Amino acid sequence: MPDSTSCCRAGGGYCQRCDLLVGLPGLHVVGVHRDDAGLRVEVESVRQEVMGCPACGVIAHAHGRQRVELIDAPCFTAPVKLWWRKRRWLCPEPSCPVTSFMEQDPDVAPPRALLTARATSWAIVQMRREKASVQGMARQLGCTWRTLW
Repeated sequence: MPDSTSCCRAGGGYCQRCDLLVGLPGLHVVGVHRDDAGLRVEVESVRQEVMGCPACGVIAHAHGRQRVELIDAPCFTAPVKLWWRKRRWLCPEPSCPVTSFMEQDPDVAPPRALLTARATSWAIVQMRREKASVQGMARQLGCTWRTLW
């Protein structure tokens, strides 16, 4: 009889319940770890066969993944680091000014951001409704005052 309380036993696939709990459309949970610093959630997008270069439109070639660490909204009273395994793409067009690029999703985080869009929204709500200080929110997010501000 299968264990109905364990959701991550399916080999080779993503756990739909973990994806639902994390709530990042288009990204799937690969792993969750808890340590003294808080939670670390590792996510990645589904494999995409075709991607066009943002500069010239030529079909790019996949070139592995690179981990980007983002600060996410706190969960279960713990700071959360989101490790997004972004896909890297290479443009084969020699005259294109873009040689490589990484996947982007503004719903998760703007390019080159340190905080997720969800963490930014959380901080704004805390500031407006709860009158929270920037230092207090930074402590809850597990980052510095300067990063949050």
